[in-house]
Amino acid sequence: NAPYIEELAKSEFGEELSRAALETLAAIAYKGPIARPDVEYVRGVNCSFTLRNLMMRGLKEREENPKDVRSYLYRVSMDFLKHLGLPNLEALPRYGEFRKEGIAGEEKPQ
Repeated sequence: NAPYIEELAKSEFGEELSRAALETLAAIAYKGPIARPDVEYVRGVNCSFTLRNLMMRGLKEREENPKDVRSYLYRVSMDFLKHLGLPNLEALPRYGEFRKEGIAGEEKPQ
């Protein structure tokens, strides 16, 4: 059964990203490191499934949240930057403008 499973996995990861995945990646790229509830606040919907798929594709990474050991913070991976051909996050369009805007209930970065 291994060949069938490999083909299924390849087809799932070879497809284009959904609109939900792109929105989630944008929130992580511009606001990261960001916790799942904050991503869901930005998008307005549950993002658990989308976050799992992005992790499996290698487009985001997670790290422990120092403020809450029960959750993680998400950031885009180097593969994400390589895929877009960017040297760093600051090369994203309007990165500085969006980075300054805080999420509701969050202190704005200085």
